[in-house]
Amino acid sequence: MSWLPSIALSFLSGVTGLVLSGLVANACVSWYRVSNFEGKAGFFVVFIALGGGLAAAIIGLIIARLVAAGADPGFPKALGITLGATFGIAGVAALLCRLGADVAPTWDRRELNLEVEFRFPKSSGSEQPPTVEGAWLFRLAALDGNTQRTYRDGSLAAEGARREADRWIVPATAPLFTARGGRLISLQHNQQEEAGFLLSLPGHPEPEFESWSEWLPHQQENGQPWPDDRLSYRFRVTKVPLPPPPKTEAEHRAEVNALQEAEFNAIPPDAPVQRWFPYIEYRQPLTERALSHIASRPGLASELGSLATAEDARLAEMAMRCIEMLPAPTAEFNAPVAAAGRDIAARLRAVVATPVEKDPGYDGAADISIRFNGWLCAARKLRGDSGGDFTGELQAILVLSRERPDSHALRMDVCRVASYYLHQWAGIEPLPTDPKPK
Repeated sequence: MSWLPSIALSFLSGVTGLVLSGLVANACVSWYRVSNFEGKAGFFVVFIALGGGLAAAIIGLIIARLVAAGADPGFPKALGITLGATFGIAGVAALLCRLGADVAPTWDRRELNLEVEFRFPKSSGSEQPPTVEGAWLFRLAALDGNTQRTYRDGSLAAEGARREADRWIVPATAPLFTARGGRLISLQHNQQEEAGFLLSLPGHPEPEFESWSEWLPHQQENGQPWPDDRLSYRFRVTKVPLPPPPKTEAEHRAEVNALQEAEFNAIPPDAPVQRWFPYIEYRQPLTERALSHIASRPGLASELGSLATAEDARLAEMAMRCIEMLPAPTAEFNAPVAAAGRDIAARLRAVVATPVEKDPGYDGAADISIRFNGWLCAARKLRGDSGGDFTGELQAILVLSRERPDSHALRMDVCRVASYYLHQWAGIEPLPTDPKPK
């Protein structure tokens, strides 16, 4: 057998080793609980697969050359030996990994919890369980002979403690994380061990262990009964509870609506009007109720007018949008909206006078764009409902916006829109340099 078939055999062996190593590594991710944080599990599988593939390719090449030097140098013989060796090594590796892993026992494909109840010595009328004071720790350890090999910390439920016959009973839970070796449960107080017990529980417990055991231990090392002045315990095994089913879209929406309803009802009637703005920012179940409450407020026009000239641009925008959403705004809103338009023009005049180097991010123009957007909504509404005429304010804003063509926000969000509506309202034609309406 020449070198070309040997190289082909090495390639086949490498591919086989790559696949088998990847499968074993993927199983180890579960057996050894390799974290997937930042892709650790994926990198582990890829690294092992590539290493296994390279090793299998080298083994395949060695076997091919050994067979080529033998008495029967045929390709099928070399292929059979190579694949047999590759599968054999992968099988042994998988078996060793499985035997060395801490794989949790299961019932019905569900992992298990160990539940323990600790019965404390008789107390002298104490109204609180002993575990409320100090730092307590419940731990389940796996043993290798008489040596602790690994452990998992559990939880001690002091809130679930109960009192029976002057003795406090405190429940604890820990994951039954492995079927390997013996098991030791311990209770520590302020980093000092209070008690430790060897647990008589097989590696793969049967469902009969779902029932509580007797109180243990039964007796002391000298054969005498276990005294009441020493800690005792009992245990059982339970399935890890299934996670709750995911909520449907309708259930999720109902929860959100209920929460919003509770928050809405908690708003005091005399709270500032902006407390209801979140409910009118977009149409939602409470929007109509919010608008009804807002519309019934005394002095609403003055209150919204003050907000429309506030330093917070978003608040000013929402105050104007609130006027737009009112079912029938009256003429009393005309003056506040006109004043808001003049305020925008004044702010725009300051923006125009500000050099770019002093406002490189065009923050001032963005502020004007937000305010103008809300103001125009209110102005359009009032022109139709209460005969308001805001042509003068709109023209002043338009003229000033044309002075800063370098600002995209002023050019597209203010100048383009203002020139269109000034033509609609007053018949004034846009300039040739104005952006065309979309």
